[in-house]
Amino acid sequence: MVGLFAALAVVGTAGVGGGHGSTTVPLFTRQTGLTCAQCHVLFGAPVPNFTFTGKKFRMNGYRMPWISERIEAGEVGAISGKRLALSSFPYLTLRYQSVFASRSRTPGATTWNPIISNPTSRLALFTGGAFGDNFGLWTEMYLVPPNGQATGEWGLGMFTFDEYDLRFVKTDATKTLGLAFSNQGIAEVSGFGPWAPGGSQLNRGGLNGWNHPNKGQFFAYGWFKDRVFVSVGASPGQDNLDWARMNYLGQAAYWIFNSDAREMSVNVEWKAGNDDIPLLTNTNISTAANTAPHWVYTDGVTGVSATRTAAASYVSKDLGDFNRVSGELRYGFIDRGPHSIETGLGYNVNSETYADNGKTKLSSFFGRVRYVYDRTYGLDLQVGKNTTYNFTDRTGLKHDIPAHTAYTAYFVFQPQMNIITSLQYSNTTTLRLDQAPLMGKSWSLGIDYLF
Repeated sequence: MVGLFAALAVVGTAGVGGGHGSTTVPLFTRQTGLTCAQCHVLFGAPVPNFTFTGKKFRMNGYRMPWISERIEAGEVGAISGKRLALSSFPYLTLRYQSVFASRSRTPGATTWNPIISNPTSRLALFTGGAFGDNFGLWTEMYLVPPNGQATGEWGLGMFTFDEYDLRFVKTDATKTLGLAFSNQGIAEVSGFGPWAPGGSQLNRGGLNGWNHPNKGQFFAYGWFKDRVFVSVGASPGQDNLDWARMNYLGQAAYWIFNSDAREMSVNVEWKAGNDDIPLLTNTNISTAANTAPHWVYTDGVTGVSATRTAAASYVSKDLGDFNRVSGELRYGFIDRGPHSIETGLGYNVNSETYADNGKTKLSSFFGRVRYVYDRTYGLDLQVGKNTTYNFTDRTGLKHDIPAHTAYTAYFVFQPQMNIITSLQYSNTTTLRLDQAPLMGKSWSLGIDYLF
């Protein structure tokens, strides 16, 4: 064990000598000439948090003035089949993620599981960027292990086209008006995601690169005077693509301070409808022998199935209707001396009813801080707790769902803009009806790099 951690320490600190003199070259850097650090201080550990510049880049449809060579024909700005504007360089970036070592203690267990290492925990391919005078695209495609396990056997995984975000935008000096067709979450349109305070239930069902399902969400949005963002949209829901059942969703945000040097904003996101993954249900992927990979549904709260006539977990077709709202207050700055920070407070309110007359209410409060020193050493700490969580079953009996405080911490070393090594430590929970939760822990040391 001592030898293992000594080896990991050497790996985790390799490359310190050459860390500051390089800029990164993923697809957006090639396209715009901006470095990675101008849009986010960290690109991972676990996800990027966008600067004010990064948010504007997303709201403008992944578009900035191009510095790369282009192939052009026709009149600039024309909506015409005679117009062409394409980068002459490939729209491609590759991202590799490896787990040096990870270990977990199953909730309720007294002993830790074995340490596991996996060099091929995930490979991602990004394609996208500006094309034409008004269009932009973001995609991410994964090769991942089965069952969403970062320590799983990569050779048994499959290719998944997980993230797709197509934009059409019209901009002038004071505003951007846009249309988006996307399978990402509400917050990703504006760059408020994927980094967030936590606890939101607006985007349920995703699992380590497996997007459940491939929902098509339409958004119309406006970005006004660098202060106000508003979006509204609709989606066919979580378990169908035919609009027989559907959801409505949207976001409104206001910036009190609106620069990279000091940013402060108030943000509200919401979703309502009748087709979603129920709060009481977890999703996973079955790769059982002699079957094709498929989604399976289990109790997210132990004991729920036993209260039902079918003795099975709730699924989306069992929903009556639902409402979900998440509110955030964020503050941050970058490069104030060697210091960069983003903080967020979030409160989440959720309710849903079921066809068998059951219902659930869940509210939670979360806080998060990401601090980075000299763009190289960082800490991302998230803490939160459910303030209300109860389930009323089909007979009218109300059940409490107790929970303890949840926390996750990432200790980050970023030797270059496109390379991150991080140590993650968190507690894990198995929730139970009318009983105290079972608690566990996990840690993981890994590397994340892209070019």
